Amino acid sequence: MVSGSATMNLPFAQRACFAAGQAKSGTTLLIALLDGHPQLLVLPEETAYFPTALNKYEKFGRRSQVDYLTKEALSRVLFGGPPEWEKTDYAHFPTEQFRERFEAAAFDPNNVEKDLLVLLMESYAEVLGIALDSIVRWVEKTPANRRFIPQILERFPQTKFLITMRDPRAILAAQIALERTRKTREFSVYYCVSHWLQAGQLALRAQRKEISGIVIRYEDLVADSAAPMQGVCDFLEISFDRNVVLTPTKAGKFWAGNSATEREFTRVSGERAGSWQDELSEDEIGWVEWHCRELMPHFGYNLRSSHRSLLHHWARPIRQESPKQYFRSRYYSVRDKLLGPRNK
Repeated sequence: MVSGSATMNLPFAQRACFAAGQAKSGTTLLIALLDGHPQLLVLPEETAYFPTALNKYEKFGRRSQVDYLTKEALSRVLFGGPPEWEKTDYAHFPTEQFRERFEAAAFDPNNVEKDLLVLLMESYAEVLGIALDSIVRWVEKTPANRRFIPQILERFPQTKFLITMRDPRAILAAQIALERTRKTREFSVYYCVSHWLQAGQLALRAQRKEISGIVIRYEDLVADSAAPMQGVCDFLEISFDRNVVLTPTKAGKFWAGNSATEREFTRVSGERAGSWQDELSEDEIGWVEWHCRELMPHFGYNLRSSHRSLLHHWARPIRQESPKQYFRSRYYSVRDKLLGPRNK
């Protein structure tokens, strides 16, 4: 596929594409690889538009939503705000111009019925000098989009979804490394597995053609980016150019990664895809497999623990887990087993 001719017949607002998955599953890498494609408009930072700007702030009005997007969400760095953890340099990007353009569009009386996310994307295209009629799809990435599929489809019924999956044991290892660095004391081993299960259910829906989505395994993406990126380009009906989609960028500038261990990379590599095997204890592996064992084989992740030992591993504390989070995670785990999982 080289041209999204059918998509181009849609109004710009409906040429939506949302990336979803969970933290540390490869959504940021995937978006960085798509960032430079001339047929896409890729917002390089998370807006949490559906999880927070709409779900939490819509009742407080447009001003509160704009303030959230420009001052609180991770997207605030595009408006000149401070980064949270990752030190991405946007000195090359006109942050002040972007903020002024978005604010003007958001409060223009002619735009009162227009979706704020669409206005945000239009403003981003304007400051980059990209014509809207050249864009096959605009792309927003927030991993928690996985929880808001009905709301997304209600506003953007022609949406395509990019869904990333990664070995849940690798995700736990990455989250332990993050907590060791950040020391938030909010690290939840429960959310590591519950978010993976949510992403897995969404991936199954895409595979069953219940939604228009494609599943990208992190391990495939870092082992040989060309093949999965060819599939993504075909799915989005855009051209595949190795010189473009195999080089990660943010707002056009080379991106050096967001490694949990703060390692910078010069190229996409799968050298650490299996590092969890040396980093996790048997109890930590068992915690993940206790919760995710039914879905893991479907996505190509073989179990390592015996079924009989899983309950023993379930009770053991995980590194970097505070006592408060230990009890919360075990309580939520039991609750979900008895009453079913929650969409949180």
